[in-house]
Amino acid sequence: MQSADISRHRAGAIIGTMNLHRITGGCHCGNISFVFDATAPLGQLGLRACQCSFCRAHGARTTSDPNGTFALTVGDESKLQRYRFGLNTADFLICRECGAFIGALMEEEGRRYITVNANTFKPPPAYDIIAVAHDFGGENVAGRTARRAARWTPVTEFRT
Repeated sequence: MQSADISRHRAGAIIGTMNLHRITGGCHCGNISFVFDATAPLGQLGLRACQCSFCRAHGARTTSDPNGTFALTVGDESKLQRYRFGLNTADFLICRECGAFIGALMEEEGRRYITVNANTFKPPPAYDIIAVAHDFGGENVAGRTARRAARWTPVTEFRT
């Protein structure tokens, strides 16, 4: 992780200059890469262990920062698998080449938000950082999209 002093914007408004914690990562084969600029270190953002069957099967440890930014780059779009299930409110991004689960991406009112699988960070966080279990199974569509828009990281770039 690196720190960067940069100006950024969210929803078109200048937020200002702040000390960001830059995290880079991507899939195993390199087709999908990202830059996650967080406003706090991972220890403060925390890790989540969603209890849905998909996240449990992938051993996902996710994190997000509603005040941060996320830039995603896909080299070969034909190797990007978008998977939806349950309430169908987000695309679970998986590399078709190497099988890595990058994160879940939601579009709401023309904006994109993501929660990223920290296991795809370069390097991934140590396993002594405990991922807190969360069960979102009781949410309806409106509640789920509102929670995600408030808590997930805004996607400022999606390059294919």
